[in-house]
Amino acid sequence: MSSSPIPYSIRVSARARYLRFRVTVDKGLEVVVPRGYDQRRIPDVLTTNQHWVQTAMQRVEEVRRRQSAEATQAIPTTITFPSVGRVWHVEAVATRARTVTIEEPTRDRLIVRGRIEDTELCEAALQRWVMRQAHDILIPWLGQISREIGIPFTKTAIRKQKSRWGSCSRIGTISLNSKLLFIEPDLVRYILIHELCHIREMNHSPRFWKLVSNYYRPYKQAHPRLTVAWRTMPRWVG
Repeated sequence: MSSSPIPYSIRVSARARYLRFRVTVDKGLEVVVPRGYDQRRIPDVLTTNQHWVQTAMQRVEEVRRRQSAEATQAIPTTITFPSVGRVWHVEAVATRARTVTIEEPTRDRLIVRGRIEDTELCEAALQRWVMRQAHDILIPWLGQISREIGIPFTKTAIRKQKSRWGSCSRIGTISLNSKLLFIEPDLVRYILIHELCHIREMNHSPRFWKLVSNYYRPYKQAHPRLTVAWRTMPRWVG
């Protein structure tokens, strides 16, 4: 832990190639450095990146407050998809039904109807709704970028993944995480490009990153933002 105005912890990683910042809900600011890195340089690097770090810390603090509020309720009052700039206001309606269903009477309104006192049923219904939305939004988006950059794919699937934004199999099947709906559109674009580039290069070699940079130049800046995004998912998404 440092004496910096922004407290941080240090983690030495054998896999790290360069210093990077991770800001998470549970750990706060973590500085990841490769073995042998001169840790005396960290305060200067932190000062240089102070604006980004402070912004990330503010986002995490907002998430902490939101998660604290969400912990006391089974159903969110609003659902936001930054990926496409959409917001839904959520209404809960209790009935005698044994299940929970989701209705979308208007473009900006959802009704969660049924056994709404059951948190597990509510979250499962909302997650199914998110999966349907992801199918309708992400698959056409992937097709659009595929045509744009000239890299075709064979199949695609929407999954609820715990540790990956997406993946590409050796036969060209691209799997996309439904949680992509909850991140910024330029980061979604990066993930889609990333997975499409794996069809050409099934690795993370210099050739792969050169290919990615042809279509998304700021890919290095995307990585820390994705780390923050991963840790800021609404609790009910699972």
